This record gives sequence, C-alpha cells and structure tokens, in this order.
Amino acid sequence: MDPPQKLSRSYRALESYGSKLFAGCYDGSLRIYSPQSSSSSSEELRQEPYVLETTVTGFSKKPIVSIKVLPSRELLLSLSESIAFHKLPNLETVAVITKAKGANAYSWDDGRGFLCFSRQKRVCLFKHDGGGFVEVRDFGVPDTVKSISWCGENICLGIRKEYVILNTVNGILSEVFPSGRVAPPLVTSLPSGELLLGKENIGVFVDRNGKLLQTERICWSEAPTDIVVQNPYAIALLPRRVEVRLLRSPYPLIQTVVLQNIRHLVKSNNAVIVGLDNSVHILFPVSIGAQIVQLTAPGNFEEALALCKLLPPEDSSLRAAKESSIHTRFAHYLFENGSYEEAMEHFLASQVDITHVLSMYPSIILPETTMITQPDKTLDISGDEAALSRGSSGFSDDMESSSPKYLFESEGNAALESKKMSHNTLMALVKYLQKRRPGIIEKATSEGTEEVISDAVGKSKKSNEGTWCDPA
Repeated sequence: MDPPQKLSRSYRALESYGSKLFAGCYDGSLRIYSPQSSSSSSEELRQEPYVLETTVTGFSKKPIVSIKVLPSRELLLSLSESIAFHKLPNLETVAVITKAKGANAYSWDDGRGFLCFSRQKRVCLFKHDGGGFVEVRDFGVPDTVKSISWCGENICLGIRKEYVILNTVNGILSEVFPSGRVAPPLVTSLPSGELLLGKENIGVFVDRNGKLLQTERICWSEAPTDIVVQNPYAIALLPRRVEVRLLRSPYPLIQTVVLQNIRHLVKSNNAVIVGLDNSVHILFPVSIGAQIVQLTAPGNFEEALALCKLLPPEDSSLRAAKESSIHTRFAHYLFENGSYEEAMEHFLASQVDITHVLSMYPSIILPETTMITQPDKTLDISGDEAALSRGSSGFSDDMESSSPKYLFESEGNAALESKKMSHNTLMALVKYLQKRRPGIIEKATSEGTEEVISDAVGKSKKSNEGTWCDPA
C-alpha cells in the first residue's frame, strides 16, 4: 500500500487518468494531482508522493457526484446536476445530456458505446455515435434505482429491495431475487460478463439473464457498500476495512486493510484507489510470483495453483515447474491428513517420479538400484524476496528440489506404519499406479508384486533420466 496522498479540499469523487489522480469536489471544481517527479510520462499510477497540478474551477455548477474515464474514447464522464462528457486531456466539454438532470446512477458499456442512467422511476439509454450522444430508449421502472449495470444487451437493476433484469429490446422486467432487508442492493459486473449481486453480506453469482450460476457464495465479514474487481480478486469496501478475496471457490480471504472513514473504492488500470475523508491510499498489487509464494507458505495450495495460470505466456516453463512443485507439496499435505485418493491425484498432476510416491509406504521395499537419494530436509518456498518483488520470473527454484522433512525421518515411522498401510492408503496407491502405469495391477497378479514394482520404478527412472541430481 502506498503512503496516503493528502488532499487539501473535501472531495466527493475519485478517478485516475494515466498517472494522474482526478478529484471531483463539493464546490464543483476538479482538482488534478500528478506524481511528484514531474518528468514522469507513465500511463499508470506511481508509487510516489502526489502533488496538486491544477484546479479546474467551475468544472460543474453543483457538487460532482461521480467521474469516470472512458479510455477507448478519450472522454471523461461526470455526474453532477446532469451527465457531461469532456475531451481528454484538455477537458473541453463535448456533450451534456440534459435529460440526465437528477440522475443518481449510471453504467457505461465501453464495447458498444452505450450509456444507461436512472432518474426517479425512469431508465434512459443513450448511444455514442462518434460525434455526440443519441437517445435510444426510455423505460419506466417500479421504483428508484439504487444500483445499475449492463449485462450484455440487458441491464441489471437494484431497485429498493430486489434485483430485476431489464430487457432493452422490449422493456420487460424479470425478477431475480430479493436483495436483503438492511443493506441496499449492489450490482457488480465481472470480467466474464457475469454479475455479482449483494444480499446483505453475501455475494451471489448470476448470468446475464439473472439465472443463478452456482451454489457457492462469497461471504464478506460485513455487507459491502462497493466492490471492484482486479482480476483475480474481488475487493470490497466495508464500514471499517477493505477486504480482498480470491474470485475462485471457496473465495478465501486474502488480505484485510484496516482504515478509518473510507468513502471511495476505485479501480485503476494497475491499482485500486481507496479514498478517505481528506486523503487517498493507493493499493498496488504484488507480483504474481510473490503472491504464489505467499499463498503456498501457509498452505493455500489451491489458490496458489489458480494464480500459476496467470503467469505470462513467456513464463510457461516456470509455470509448469511451480505447478508441479505445489501439486507435490499439496499431495503430501493431503496424504498426511487422510485424503489419500485426492493426494494421489495431485501426485499424478505433479508428474513426480513413482519412487517418490512409493517411498511413502515403508512396507514397500524398493529395488536397491532405484532407491532415491535423500533430498534436503526442508522445503524452501520463500525464494529470493528481492527477486520476487521484481516480478514472477524471480520466483525461487528452491521449491522444486525437496520434500517435507517428516517423510524421511525414521522417528515415528513405526507408529505411522499401520495407518499408511491401511486399506484406504493401499487402494489410493492402486488407483495411482493404474493411472500411471495402465495394466500394472493385472500384471502384479500374474507375475508377482516385487517383480512388477521393480519393472515400474525401472521404467520411471528411465523416463526421468537426467532429471535427478544428488544434493550437494
């Protein structure tokens, strides 16, 4: 998190444009803040102090309620007494939608250039035709709209205590479900085109037609007042904190940022802006490689594997190595906690040598020529922190070369013998061997277990020749 940027005047709206911060104030002025290093030409927010660059007095006659940059059209949308559009970067006014006087909520479809907004009990549609904005439709709705978002060609509305889908072709409203008794409705659009709808402190996933997508829910610690999505995370504004959760079942809590008097939560192209009464914090994401290490260390293996898929395409070999290492460690964890079959699935995914798996069964004696060399007794997944902070390619290779300490300690092995050789563990091994070496069980029945094991590990060593090394 970047140090807070102090704002010298009360503001009501926040937005970013390249490396600049826009603050819409109660007196109708627009204040523009820039990085202290004036030579910066970055297109992203920077981790350095910001200073006031200029104040556009009289930007609006009334308090500025909301501002939004439309990067594909180089326009700044502002909601005040009406909705206005200003050309960037010089901020000359190019259009004012007078029909939007009294509007309280809006949503912009960047792909199609469509604007929808609500005022009183009406929802209006306008389209950007390149030179200006043309009215398309006007619909009546049962009550005042509290939250609004495009979902394909339809519009999802949070009206008083329920959610509805407005069909923009025929104007038909379809009920989705009640929003809750206390918290106001909150509609959040997801990168997939789906929607996250708030029901008190629960986030419910629906498709573009309002159909429930899955039984899983996001459970926030309190009912959020705003949510932004910075893939792969959903970030929620709560009364006394900001919560960060992974957008993947079971939607675990990744981070909590405790701040007082939070007013705004705004997504930028490379960060999340958190606005307090008279200051702004900027939350910058940690590199994917470092996040993977941070998730793996406490045992959040599924979340770490999900992040591996976000590594850049040019890091495909790195991704494969990290996935293999995490699968292996996850498998050990599951095995020691009694989830034997699931553990074997992760051993399969890791493509670890068969001898590695068989060594977990003390009663199975491996041929002497195939005994594995004892690796390091610690599993180092921390890596070089300095390298990790520079990006995913700095992810330490120490993860690949080791197995948990307890697997190779003789103390306690006898006590674990009965558990490890129980029916469940053996059945898990049978299924693993069947998938790894089809026909191996039938062959063992006819030829004998010892000969087949020797043959299996022999083939495994041959296929992995050149991949094993003796630790120094």
